[in-house]
Amino acid sequence: MTELTEVYNRCGSCRHFVPNHTDRNGRTQGECQGRPTHPTVQAHEYGCPEYHMQRNRVTPGTPIPADGDLSPRQRDNARRMDQTRATQVSARTQTERLRMVRIDTDQDDKTAAFDSQELPLTLDGEGGGMTRREFRALLADVLDDAMDQVLGTAPTPMHARYRGGKLIVQPANAELQSKEMEVDVLFRKVISIRDKLRLLEQKINSCDKLADGEKVQLQQYITGCYGSLTSFNYLFRDKDDQFVGESKG
Repeated sequence: MTELTEVYNRCGSCRHFVPNHTDRNGRTQGECQGRPTHPTVQAHEYGCPEYHMQRNRVTPGTPIPADGDLSPRQRDNARRMDQTRATQVSARTQTERLRMVRIDTDQDDKTAAFDSQELPLTLDGEGGGMTRREFRALLADVLDDAMDQVLGTAPTPMHARYRGGKLIVQPANAELQSKEMEVDVLFRKVISIRDKLRLLEQKINSCDKLADGEKVQLQQYITGCYGSLTSFNYLFRDKDDQFVGESKG
């Protein structure tokens, strides 16, 4: 029997294929050790999920992919594991970010009274404890600094004139209670929205299932979101950190 060679992804170039004989039409037949339920195959048949290349059987000049030494099943498993790992890392990062900025700004009177209770905690060992709200804000700042060190990102500075300020929403009816929000909390929420939009841009650009036209359309939607967020540019200290919408030039 002559030396058997076949192109990539054919049974004849698979290491599981054991040639037996060649019929009158010159077609080589043999047994498949990778699929015991279908032992009899022909060399020119296309490979299956158990296909595993044997290089000395591949016809010279046949294109071989970079991961050709892996079987299709191994490639699918590796791709699935990479996607799962990336999803877990992204979800873990977003969860940590949400924990740092999750401060309920729509509190009722009972929650406000609970937050105003003093804790037996001091920073200098002297009298005068801190409230639950102050302790939560301090803990959020510590976690924010720690996460910036882990991720290697520098915190976005807020304009000094608004630091420590409050945002007051006053209803038209004077009898209704107004709502207050610390500007620092608002700034962290704006930063969180910006980080999520940037992550969404990365996912869109790396998605192979989207056509180029669909990617451009989604990018335009995100650019529109950036344009709406330019209303908060006054909160940023540095101009490079501000939102930039669609250019009108």
